Amino acid sequence: MENSFLERDVKQVVENALTSLSQEELTILKMIIKEKCEAIIKRRSLYESLLEETYNNKSNAEEVIRKNPLDQRMNNNCDIQVICRVRPFSDNEIKNKIEPAELKFSDDKRIIYVYAEGLNMQVMTSSYEFERVFDGSADQEEIYSELSPLVQSAISGQNICIFTYGSSGSGKTYTMEGDAYSPEKKGIIPRVIDEIYDKIEDYKELGWSFVVHVQYIKIYNETIQDLLIDEDKTTNTCNNHERSYGDRKKPCKIMYNEDTRMTVIENAQRCNISQKKDMENLVHKILACKSKSSTTKPSSHSVLILHLEGVNPLENMSSRSALSLIDLACPENTNKSSGFAQITEAQIINRQVFYLRNAIQQTNRANYCDTTLTSLLKYSLDGAAKVCMIVNVSPLADSVNETKRSLNFGRIVRNMKAGMA
Repeated sequence: MENSFLERDVKQVVENALTSLSQEELTILKMIIKEKCEAIIKRRSLYESLLEETYNNKSNAEEVIRKNPLDQRMNNNCDIQVICRVRPFSDNEIKNKIEPAELKFSDDKRIIYVYAEGLNMQVMTSSYEFERVFDGSADQEEIYSELSPLVQSAISGQNICIFTYGSSGSGKTYTMEGDAYSPEKKGIIPRVIDEIYDKIEDYKELGWSFVVHVQYIKIYNETIQDLLIDEDKTTNTCNNHERSYGDRKKPCKIMYNEDTRMTVIENAQRCNISQKKDMENLVHKILACKSKSSTTKPSSHSVLILHLEGVNPLENMSSRSALSLIDLACPENTNKSSGFAQITEAQIINRQVFYLRNAIQQTNRANYCDTTLTSLLKYSLDGAAKVCMIVNVSPLADSVNETKRSLNFGRIVRNMKAGMA
């Protein structure tokens, strides 16, 4: 009874207020109400679409499992997932009619078959199963479509690690970097940047604000070198951006934050970049300098880390994550004609890959301090991150042995679960 009297009183007050307004004031009021309603509908629609796309780590909202086989397994115990990509033939290889390797693929694009001569000239068949196998016809966008769900997970507060692996000439750097100036040929790094900043704009409608810091390093002969500092160590690539952290006079070293379970590269520059265009320009500049650098070699691992920090004051929520994009150095074979420096580099890389494999296989018992690479990947291998490995292989017949070695390593990685002993 009391509620009905209250409703009647409120209704009477509203009616009295409306009758006292002029026609012009009523029109303005209706426009304001219409705009507010449209804004509420837009915000609700965006919120519902984001809920369909991802789960909220902080509120334990129900996760929607996509049909993507990679994403389905990624949401099951945070496995390390493996994708295989066979690079296309170059124009020069087609022109010179270079002999192709005999590779075949299953109808569901999950298995690659490698045919090669074994003992007594018999053709031996080896098969390798992964989450997805791409033949030489796959373009950069198709590759990235398999990885896109991981970017959403990073925004939601999940640590992510994506790395490419393969022998020299397998196309792994093209997969990771591509041509940043070409919409069709740009690789994983520029596409990740595009998606992160686009999603940050979407989340603003829900009351979220994000800060993005970037670090870009390379590991060469167990030493960390900052790619945000020019070779002469006098120019800071971050200078034109909002803030940077790091002491260029001190060597970079890897530290761990046990509370957040994240890796920190101490003394490496850490740029705070708020605009997508600024981040794109920075990455373009780095990649251009990297390609011209006298010290950037296939024997160095390059690592781009995007640190994401989000806060939503309205919901009293926050998120923190790191998205690492790693182009691993090529494991190489050496021969008698190889120089001393080349042999030394190859030995170091093979040692790093050996300990990486051990860390993946042993996880809880692994000594992550064995190499700089495993130290960097500690929280990616012990279950604290979602990890995706892209095995890149050559389509050439004379590379079939390297192809099988890469696929064998991918098989080992796929059969292990991050964080499991």
